[in-house]
Amino acid sequence: MFKAKKKKKKKEIEIGDVIREMVAQKGKKRRVGEVMMILMDQPDDPSLECVEVDPDELTAKTKGSDGMKLFRVKKSRAKHYTPRKTLFKKKVFKKGTIIRHKRGTTIKYGQIVCFLHPDGLYSTSHEKGYNGKDLLECVEISPKPGLAQQMQADGEPKRFTAHGKDCKIMDVITTNAQGEECTVRRLKVEEEQV
Repeated sequence: MFKAKKKKKKKEIEIGDVIREMVAQKGKKRRVGEVMMILMDQPDDPSLECVEVDPDELTAKTKGSDGMKLFRVKKSRAKHYTPRKTLFKKKVFKKGTIIRHKRGTTIKYGQIVCFLHPDGLYSTSHEKGYNGKDLLECVEISPKPGLAQQMQADGEPKRFTAHGKDCKIMDVITTNAQGEECTVRRLKVEEEQV
């Protein structure tokens, strides 16, 4: 006996949702916008008044000194939108990135300051992005809140080099529990010993 498949209930579009037009205007790209108002001009298919936003950054687009770009679209011609490029962007090693280096049982945290070619040649990672072969030169940092540099006895920062395969990019938290910006940076450490 076959069971009838339950139809997924379509999520209602509400004020504050980010939507994308399903059909573009003639000769234009499909717009992405944040719903500001739902106009009840037709109860079965209302118009959505939206602020046009950048599809990757989700920041409002402006038109000169006139303010934000607005557009209207029928609810039946819009769907919820998620910026997949930003959401699923692959993390890559860059100068300034905070990493965790694990070698055996030893764990160090560091901030990338330079890329070094294993044979001492000039590294192309500086201009073209990390090539997967270069060594990462890092200044060692403390994983405790504040991420202070670890210093040697002579007052110079401790440095170490590591292979990319032994490193993990760490997320740095710059906000407090209320979501407000704070000056003390800390690492997002999950189920790890610090």
